[in-house]
Amino acid sequence: MDKNKEQLLHAFGEWITFVTDLAKYEERIWNQSVEPGKWTVREVVAHILRWDDYFYKDAIARAAEGVPLTVKHLDYDQFNEGAKAYGKATSIAELTEQAVRSRKQIIDAIAELTNEQYEASYVDADGHPFQMSHYMNDFIWHDQHHIQPIKRLLHFRIEEMSLNGWPALQTVVYDGWLQRFAEGYTKRSNSINPIYGHTLELDPKIRACEKRYEQEGIRTAFKITPFSQPASLDDELAARGYELIDQTVVKTVHLSEVLSPSNGDVWLEQYPSEAWLDALRVFSGLTDGQKDITRKMLEQSPLEQCFAILHDNGIPVACGFAVLEDGFVGLYDIVTDTGKRNKGYGEQLILHLLQWGKGRGAKESYLLVVKNNAAANRLYDKIGYVQQYEYWYRVSQN
Repeated sequence: MDKNKEQLLHAFGEWITFVTDLAKYEERIWNQSVEPGKWTVREVVAHILRWDDYFYKDAIARAAEGVPLTVKHLDYDQFNEGAKAYGKATSIAELTEQAVRSRKQIIDAIAELTNEQYEASYVDADGHPFQMSHYMNDFIWHDQHHIQPIKRLLHFRIEEMSLNGWPALQTVVYDGWLQRFAEGYTKRSNSINPIYGHTLELDPKIRACEKRYEQEGIRTAFKITPFSQPASLDDELAARGYELIDQTVVKTVHLSEVLSPSNGDVWLEQYPSEAWLDALRVFSGLTDGQKDITRKMLEQSPLEQCFAILHDNGIPVACGFAVLEDGFVGLYDIVTDTGKRNKGYGEQLILHLLQWGKGRGAKESYLLVVKNNAAANRLYDKIGYVQQYEYWYRVSQN
């Protein structure tokens, strides 16, 4: 097979991988609009599969048969409205099955074309030229035009949940930016999260943030994500001398694909007990003050939480906690005793927390891990976590 043809078919098949994975998410996500006033996820899937069916029947299959193409200009609005109605009336399982089948039959048909058939310039019913490579390039772009907003929708919700899962003691909302404070402990709870819009002039807005953090005795830090507003903020902070630190990866896993734990010596608690806080303090090297701030932050959360300590012969060897929200289990502060690492304790701790979440109806899990933490990333990859997006911090030099 021609290499260019093979590459196009591979890219054209990415829709199959995407929609198959999407089917594992709960119906709430499928019924959500990709943006305010836009189509829902299920309507997008129906839209793409209907176009696949149309082009297969009126172009691809006919080219393979050696008969004239009947594909022509349609009333796009009418066609899309029909697809949307179909999406609303069809189950997620059926939509997924049809989307995969429709795309696969196109890929199989084009793969079986001879070089002469593939490279030929056909004429559609309107008298316009039609070429297989141009068709695939156009619809690969069309796929991404719809895939990226769906990914952004999922990622943005994970970002919100991660802010809820590791709370601050106080939050000030300032022109769409969240200024979070927790007596200086952790950047996550003492940074500016610029994710909800932006209307003020950027220079005075940044200066106002710097002044507020200076008053709190905290070095100004911005959490830079794919959702930061304005999009130029990272460049602006870099130009001001802000240092880039702690590049972090956000990962997720479908809980249906996760193993059950095998080590049963674990304590699971609803609240952060002294025993759990002491284990965290020892394993993470926290000061007594940091331990107290952790207690205050986690005790005030309205979300359902699970605090876990894994034991070996009655001795704590690993600890961490999970937060349940919107069908997701978020994992935080997963840490193993430094003298007990590389023995599988961290993995068992995580599996217990995920099992707890599954027992409460969760379907997905997310976590945040520093990009250059090779050991932690190996563990999470082993469990099945896959990367979704990255973020980092920009920190002032004074």
